[in-house]
Amino acid sequence: MQINAHSKNDLSYYMVRWLAFGACAGLFSPVTPHEAMTTGVLWGMKTQHFIWGLLFGAACGYAFTWSQNRFNMARDKKTTWSIALAFWMGFNIAFAGMSML
Repeated sequence: MQINAHSKNDLSYYMVRWLAFGACAGLFSPVTPHEAMTTGVLWGMKTQHFIWGLLFGAACGYAFTWSQNRFNMARDKKTTWSIALAFWMGFNIAFAGMSML
């Protein structure tokens, strides 16, 4: 896959925001009593949440940038927010499913 200069700039622009969002969401996600009982280490669980948040942000950032450059070249705000919401919901479901394994 060849990435042109415009797409590369978009990737770095959107990726930073999605990574920050994912990291914050991971840090502020609650530790369940089951997690606390099985590991016994709060900061170990928060670190794991942070890493999963970064992975979530990276996946969303890459997919969002690709879809913006592919389907929303005019950068219409409604389309942008629709794409962002769709990827956020889709990747939340995917990551929740992976965490159940």
